[in-house]
Amino acid sequence: MLEITSTGYMILLIDIMIVSGALGGMVSALLSWRDDQSLLGLLLKHTLTGIVMAMTIPLILNMFSSDLLDAGQARPLRLFILGGLCILIALFSTIVLERICRSRRKEQCHPSQDHHCGEQSHEKKENAGAAATIQNFEEEKLPVNQLKILEALAGVEGVKMTLADLLRHTMIPQKDFDEAIYLMKANGLVVQELTGSRKPVLILTTRGRHRVLLEFPLRAGHY
Repeated sequence: MLEITSTGYMILLIDIMIVSGALGGMVSALLSWRDDQSLLGLLLKHTLTGIVMAMTIPLILNMFSSDLLDAGQARPLRLFILGGLCILIALFSTIVLERICRSRRKEQCHPSQDHHCGEQSHEKKENAGAAATIQNFEEEKLPVNQLKILEALAGVEGVKMTLADLLRHTMIPQKDFDEAIYLMKANGLVVQELTGSRKPVLILTTRGRHRVLLEFPLRAGHY
């Protein structure tokens, strides 16, 4: 059996692993390259990774008790098998490592995305809740006193009336009248303003007019 520790043969094996690993790395870079990536940077990264992975071939062969490295000195054609094996290891290992690193980066970004999605979901729920509240209020039947006030306002020009005239027109007891006005203001159906003569005037809001259209569609012509 020939000596396998010859310096020239060791250098030849290292050269084969370096060249084959670089070729496999460059091929994997070309296969995984996208338009939004720098080709030069990708080539450099995959080439170095391919060389490193090809240098692990002696360890892999030793684990499987292969004599490929020993046989290459007596039968030089076996060195082509070594080169092909280095290319395959460099090619597929760089692709696998690239995918693993990409999935790790996605996992690291995932919590922030979940938080962002959670905020959007919370905001959508709040908007949906507000819309549902408005819809429920519009579908809810108003008390009789509030309906009387809406009907009275809808029946006058400009949909506004002084509190004194409104109280006299609706004939609602003062206490119930004040309570109804308070609730209507809170629900955004009416607003109160002062005229030039400092008399309080009640005016229908846009929401109040919409409610009048629902309750008294024939009164829509007044405004």
